[in-house]
Amino acid sequence: MDDYIETDIPPGLPLTAAELALAHFDVPRELGTLPFGSDDKITRSLWVVFIGEWGIWTHAVLPLDSRLDMGDPDSIARECDLVASLIRPSACHDDEEALVILRRPAPAEPSPADEHIFRLIREAAATRQTAPWSFFIAGPDGARELHAPATR
Repeated sequence: MDDYIETDIPPGLPLTAAELALAHFDVPRELGTLPFGSDDKITRSLWVVFIGEWGIWTHAVLPLDSRLDMGDPDSIARECDLVASLIRPSACHDDEEALVILRRPAPAEPSPADEHIFRLIREAAATRQTAPWSFFIAGPDGARELHAPATR
């Protein structure tokens, strides 16, 4: 007798390569359009979302603060280090990609503070084994992917 339970695969799964490519940009854009409340104590947050052929899921949401500037440097550095630890490769699927999304109530144009957060995550991730990952800043007007500067 088999030691497993046979289940049906939910409709829409597995995701196709085209659906995954679309999700890469749609997920950050959709997160940016979520409303911010006028009395929100925390408006800036870091999201870790995984996408793969078996779905899209939020792995973590880390509230940062209600600022758009550098904020508390020690707190931001700790959160960026934590994010880097959360983008480790999946134990069960090799093809998953992590999207790290900095969500805040501002245009999707990167500020020096946004670039600083991206740099801290890149530095922390460089010391760990990670899944392939991308970094986005997202706000009410959309999302923008940031890329590491080219090395010589």
